[in-house]
Amino acid sequence: MKLQLLAVALAATAATTLTLPAHAVLVNNAAALGATSLVDFEAYDGLLTSGPVAVAADVAFTGDDGSELGAYIRDLNDNGAWGVGNHFAASGFVGELRFTFNGLSSGAGAFVNHFALDVLPFSMVVSAYGDNNQIIETHTMMVDTAFDSYNEGVFLGIQRASADIRSISFKGVGVVVHNFAYSSPVPETGTWALMLAGLAGVGFLRTRQAAR
Repeated sequence: MKLQLLAVALAATAATTLTLPAHAVLVNNAAALGATSLVDFEAYDGLLTSGPVAVAADVAFTGDDGSELGAYIRDLNDNGAWGVGNHFAASGFVGELRFTFNGLSSGAGAFVNHFALDVLPFSMVVSAYGDNNQIIETHTMMVDTAFDSYNEGVFLGIQRASADIRSISFKGVGVVVHNFAYSSPVPETGTWALMLAGLAGVGFLRTRQAAR
């Protein structure tokens, strides 16, 4: 059964690599994102869920059936292991971890790794989705860490010229994600209108009180 899943994963990765256009290089550190917010998953302790789960006031998590928030141990085979000392998000054997904003963000990323076998070219796909849930940018990258490494990986992020990211996902075999960083989402037009209306109302009330 696992071999069948591995074949499906390889086929999916190959199809993604061939059909999805990449528009820019990946950002390799949170500072390059101008990130203002961070989700470290320490608030969760082995929560098995496909979501949606609010992991921050402005971010919702969704994943595949085997996803876990607050995971504390994962064997990544030839990529080492992640374990005690850090809680993180983890996908099922073949799956996706997605983070959706309640506004539009200009950039997001995380410290990541994935399950690996020397005999198979596993990779991870990180994709940004726009407001219509269409992919606006995608990158495929293999993470390669030592078989005896512990809590190692790389930072993968996407930075856009404007705030047009509705969600970002990490797909692959045995994906693990820690310290999800993002630029605070920009409120949408309707939200701005409500905020301005509220401020105008407060100003009107203060003017009336001052006139009395």
